[in-house]
Order: sequence, then C-alpha cells, then structure tokens
Amino acid sequence: MSSTVVPLLIAFLGIVGTLASGLMTQRLAEKVKSKESDRAERQRAEERQYETKRATEEAVRACYVMLNTASLDYHSELNNFWYALRAGRVTDDLRSRLDDARREHRARFSEAQMRVPDEVLATADDVHRRLSRIYGVLKRLDGGFPPRREGESLEEAHSQIVELWDELSEMRRIMRQSIGVPPHTA
Repeated sequence: MSSTVVPLLIAFLGIVGTLASGLMTQRLAEKVKSKESDRAERQRAEERQYETKRATEEAVRACYVMLNTASLDYHSELNNFWYALRAGRVTDDLRSRLDDARREHRARFSEAQMRVPDEVLATADDVHRRLSRIYGVLKRLDGGFPPRREGESLEEAHSQIVELWDELSEMRRIMRQSIGVPPHTA
C-alpha cells in the first residue's frame, strides 16, 4: 500500500466509524425507549387491573353491608309484627313497615345475586327463604287464613324468628370471611 492510500483508508474508516457509532447510538436509544414504553404500558395495565379489582371488592363489601342491614331490619319488623299479632294490635302502619322491610330486603338480595360469590349467596338464599316463609305465615295469620302446612302457628313463627338469629350470624360470618375480615374472638 502506498503512503497516500493508508491515510485515506484511515480517514474513510474514521468517517464510517463515526457514522456507524451514531446509528448504533440511535438504535440503542430506540430500544431503551421501546422497553421503557412497554414497561410503562404494563404498569398502567397492572394499575387498571388493581383499580378494577379494588372497585369490585368495594362493591361487594357495600352489597354485604346493605344486605346485612336489610336482613336485620326485615327480621326486626317480623319480630315486631309477631308481637303485635300475638297481642291483637296489628296496625296498618305495622303492616306497611313490614312490607317496606320485605321490599328492601328483596332488592338487596337481588343485587347480591348478581355480585356475591356462590358460597355467600347460598347462605344469603337460606336466610331469604326463611324470612319469606315467616312473612308468609304471619301474613296468613294476620289475614285470618288457615295455615298452609302443619305447624304454622304463632308459636312456631316465633321459634323460627328466634332461630333465624343463628343463620343471620352465619351469613355475616361468611360475608366477613369472604372479604378477608378476621373472625371475632370472644
């Protein structure tokens, strides 16, 4: 090689190296930016998923509170109605309050049917059916209709009202367990 070709070759390699390093730097920057963008998108997706999960859990918790409250109110109104029926002092106001409590409970139970897990719904359904059965007996007795089944009496209705406390407590325990609330310790 001649003495003039070597400096030209060195200059040419220097220029090519400079251009190549610029391209490589640009490529590397694009890869880093792409990875950062992917990571940010994954993080946003995780945050959306977390928020959706949190909102669902909060909706279930609110549903539990409303169902529990409506169940307790309905139970109390059945008890009040039973005492008034036994004393022969049922008023239109008591009938109306009982019917309002029944409607509220049915609305909360209907919502629970769409929101809560099956194991909670099974217990809530048992409570709902027992409340409805007691309601039917008391309303028939209030209206002067004969019992539909053997044992439908004021005394039996009262026994069922008292026994229902245990099912209400069990429903509440299962609801609490479902949302991760530790059990009560005595």
